Amino acid sequence: MNQLGVWRNDSAGLPCFEYTGHLPYQAALENGKPVKLPEDPWFLLGNYRMTLFAHVSGEYELISGQRSWARLNQGNGRNSGMNAASISINGEPKELTGLKSLAAEPNVCQRIFGCGFASYAYQIREVAVTRKLSAKPSTDPYQGASGFLLTVEVKNQGTAAIQCVYQESIGVHFAEIRHQTQPEENLPLRYRYDDRQSPDGRTVSVHICAESDDPLLIPERKAMAVIDGFPPEVFLHAADEAITLTCDPHRLAAQCTFALAPQETKQLQMVIGFSFEEGVSTQDRICQELLNGKTMDGMGGAFSEDWLKALPRLENEPDEMLRQELRWHAYCLEAMATYSEYYDETKIPQGTIYDYDWGVHASARDNFQHALPLVYYNQQLAKSVLRYMLKRTTPFGEIRLIEYGNGYADNERYFTSDQQLFFLLLLSEYLRVTEDVTFLSETVQPYPVRDMAPMQVAELAEKCFIFLRDTVDTGSHGLIRLLNSDWNDAVYYIEKVPYNNVVLTGESHMNSAMAIAILQTLIPQLQSAADALSEQSEALRRLAASMEQYRTRILNAYLADMGERAFPRRMYFNGKAYGETNMFLEPMGFTLQIAEIPASAKRHLFQEMQKRLYQGETLGAREQEQPEFDDPEFDKGSRENGGFWWALNGPVIIGVSQFDPAEADRLLHQMTLRRLSEAYPQYWTSYWSAADQVESSLIPEVGLPDQSLSYANIPVYCAHPHAWVLYCWFYLKTK
Repeated sequence: MNQLGVWRNDSAGLPCFEYTGHLPYQAALENGKPVKLPEDPWFLLGNYRMTLFAHVSGEYELISGQRSWARLNQGNGRNSGMNAASISINGEPKELTGLKSLAAEPNVCQRIFGCGFASYAYQIREVAVTRKLSAKPSTDPYQGASGFLLTVEVKNQGTAAIQCVYQESIGVHFAEIRHQTQPEENLPLRYRYDDRQSPDGRTVSVHICAESDDPLLIPERKAMAVIDGFPPEVFLHAADEAITLTCDPHRLAAQCTFALAPQETKQLQMVIGFSFEEGVSTQDRICQELLNGKTMDGMGGAFSEDWLKALPRLENEPDEMLRQELRWHAYCLEAMATYSEYYDETKIPQGTIYDYDWGVHASARDNFQHALPLVYYNQQLAKSVLRYMLKRTTPFGEIRLIEYGNGYADNERYFTSDQQLFFLLLLSEYLRVTEDVTFLSETVQPYPVRDMAPMQVAELAEKCFIFLRDTVDTGSHGLIRLLNSDWNDAVYYIEKVPYNNVVLTGESHMNSAMAIAILQTLIPQLQSAADALSEQSEALRRLAASMEQYRTRILNAYLADMGERAFPRRMYFNGKAYGETNMFLEPMGFTLQIAEIPASAKRHLFQEMQKRLYQGETLGAREQEQPEFDDPEFDKGSRENGGFWWALNGPVIIGVSQFDPAEADRLLHQMTLRRLSEAYPQYWTSYWSAADQVESSLIPEVGLPDQSLSYANIPVYCAHPHAWVLYCWFYLKTK
């Protein structure tokens, strides 16, 4: 049962969701406790140069991640925007946006959100008003229109003439998302806003200039900077001369007064966007590109046909509902993908808290995971993600974990042990699927990019492997070290121990299983590349041989550590073996992929997983059998303390496919959004995207994103579910 809406197909045959619920959104647990979810749900429109959150209420947030993550129309609250639309009919005004507007009333406004569009169709007595936002897809990793087309149609369905005044406006308030909650007086930079109007009056804009008394806070534009001192210019363009534009330093507005005879229709078109280049030429190009879109025919956006070309068709999937969901996953990854001006490449961010709430590009492992499905259908973007991450890698193989400001990357307070493994995973899959071994010959400038000597991809891959082998290193059991954490960053927070005592002694069974499974695929790829690339042949053979020796050493240690046990341990940490009797999911998926483990042993391991981790769960295996960490911020059954994770269940599906393809297919269907919405139809976070995890059956908040923190104003839009469901489908279909 869908309590909040229904999936449809737009005029191009692409998926779209009609939201039929009331606003403000509210829901409660069975015990009556209100859930912590935003009261005005988010949908995502975008391309590689623009992120646009369109709310059910008609409000939106215009965001750029090209330099720093920044909101250009920052509202009064955290993660909010400023915009307004209204129409006056025969002198009677009606608000079209906001939680108290007509958009909040499902019996008055039909709200549909699809691939590149958000549509609000109002019926105001005899007058039909449609307000539609349309974003055009990028066609390669290095371009995209940083704006959207706003199309408004007003139709007089009555028998008498009417007088109308339509108004649309966007507030202009620049805020780096990292600093969105700070008072203006505490911001590291001051911002000056200068309003401008084109000579023909058809475009108004606000130029934003950053200022500081500290000369080192705003270096030249191309330089790496912790804080971005070069905000874009926000503009509003009117396609119709009948639209009057006005501006002041914090608001761009449009107004059109017109009369409609009975059955007459009026259409208005505007472009709202931003440009990092001063002057009108870039704005004109964006406007011309967007105004070429189609009008309002049928259900869909102005660029639905463009999105149809940009997304995989997946015609070999017989389940129509699954095919629809998979295409939606592909759309979300495209809409989330974000171009980096500093690195001149495009990546797919994690979203949710890291990017859209904290305002940092984190973490490195996420960028690698999100590109896994791209190797099957958008290899150009997959390669750009690889190049982006290699540019965030130092010449000696250290992959910087987090990026913020303009290209500034560091490891914050972490010394993680798994970043190189996720790079090798994506590289291995890229080579396996595309057979593009020439990529290994391409050159990349490693971090910090500027003035760095170019290195071949194969050479950087070698440096990353050496960093894993020698710097991450192995511990006393012969397993890959944990350092402060592997995939599970919460290890760093939950166990309150002196890290100088444990950071070099812990060992990770997940890292070890990953290395064994990944290298068994990558080594043959490198050997094949050595046959094809004569100039690199010797270096690639040496790398493959070293990896083979390393893999054998880790494999022997891993199998010895497992012994006759039914399942591998989780980690050695602080003098304790975790996962001795309590099963942790982290190493299981990759253990199931190890070629040397017999199929019978894998079946037995999976049976143990079903008994210990799947019981009572809706989507798949939870992270722990019996959550054992005690921490007020990590409920037992939540997040890394026993929640459900797509990023952990995806590898399980890959592993199970090695010995039971039918069961792997069942597991894939189990962790879809369709399954989530069927199980928890009362939560809007069940339908079109999700956080990186949902709470497990062990706590009342089951099916929700983490409720120990407040998700009341956090955009619940994460790339994890989209990437892993789509990647697993491709893997199973092509295996």
